[in-house]
Amino acid sequence: MQAGADTELILIFLRDRGFHKIESNYALRELIGMKASEAKNLIDRSKAWSDTYESDLRLRETAREALRQLADSKSPDLPRIVFEDEGE
Repeated sequence: MQAGADTELILIFLRDRGFHKIESNYALRELIGMKASEAKNLIDRSKAWSDTYESDLRLRETAREALRQLADSKSPDLPRIVFEDEGE
């Protein structure tokens, strides 16, 4: 890929052609050589995907809360759940 290509234009192009966020993430990683986390952050903050930002944020918060509840249950039937940002 040509150096200096505008990633916003790439994301608009991909979305217009039916790419989902995860596919766009993979494409950025392959085309530009980004790390997965860098591509995710760029996609999340892009104009191309701005209409999904709030709903995606709510989904992540709901999933995190569900995992917290599972972790708090301390059920022996579940694997141990540790949140990276909270330490031990």
